[in-house]
Amino acid sequence: MAFQCQQCGECCSSMGDIIGIEDRIDPVRFRIRFSVTGEERMVTLDLDMVELFRSQDIGQLRQRACPFLRFREPELACCTIHHSRTDLCRRYTCFRLLVLDPKGNHIGRVQEGSLFFSTLDADLRKLWDDEMAGVTIPDEAAWEAHVADVFSRAGYRIVK
Repeated sequence: MAFQCQQCGECCSSMGDIIGIEDRIDPVRFRIRFSVTGEERMVTLDLDMVELFRSQDIGQLRQRACPFLRFREPELACCTIHHSRTDLCRRYTCFRLLVLDPKGNHIGRVQEGSLFFSTLDADLRKLWDDEMAGVTIPDEAAWEAHVADVFSRAGYRIVK
């Protein structure tokens, strides 16, 4: 079954740490910078997204979000630069499992279609390395149940 985006916005909810607006060239064009590499490039608002971009302050909804993420409805996210989005965004794959801390904050994910685990939380990384790295469970549902069990015993919550 092919992945189908649910437009939840999780993919872009922490990208503000990586992508920042350096300069607004005109009402629809921006120069952005990648914080990790220092690379800069131009992006353009999609014409059907200009008003939505102007009408919302994403920082009020999701503090660490990509500056171009917006919500059409409370649960329906969209990229306002989708047609000119960066290669990083084009290559991004959504999560297979999302890890939430006890307060419900997203702090880690297992990438869709892989066993690649991503987190900036040192304790969560150690838990993954100690309990999950090298674990081979051929049945995907059983593997996901095992991950959920390991993380829930440590006080985390898993979202599929």
